Amino acid sequence: MNKHIERIQRSSKLGLWSSVALAIASGLFVWISPWQFRQNATVANGMLIAGAILAVGAVSMALLVIRKRIPQLRLTDNLDPKLQGYADHIHHLYSSLAIVVAALCAMTVLSGQSTLLMLTLVTTLMLVLAYPNMYKIKSDLGLSGDEMRQLFGDKYLDNDAQ
Repeated sequence: MNKHIERIQRSSKLGLWSSVALAIASGLFVWISPWQFRQNATVANGMLIAGAILAVGAVSMALLVIRKRIPQLRLTDNLDPKLQGYADHIHHLYSSLAIVVAALCAMTVLSGQSTLLMLTLVTTLMLVLAYPNMYKIKSDLGLSGDEMRQLFGDKYLDNDAQ
């Protein structure tokens, strides 16, 4: 079971911090770099529209997947399949949104549209808000205090145990 927790933590950290690093790097490139890629107005506007559709679509789909998948996982009886499903869910969510952030950063750099950077940051914020710490895992999966102590040991502070 610890391998599932490690996979959850590894996938979420890698997806979140790579997205943050890409967003910062592309923002610095657009604002500070002496090199600039210039497109004609049609291509730049097309990239802006495509990036907006990509960002809104990715965040919407992520929210819909979270809304559908988490209740399904809560209904699973055993802890191991519940953790396996949650680890797969987090891995797919964070890797797909990191790819979307990378595409948005590429569009930002190539088009010079700083508005795309805003959409990149909104997508990255989605990763921050969905970040699975131990208490969010407990809430998402509906775990008991005993199951949490089994998974996290002394790191888990149970408010219900008096």
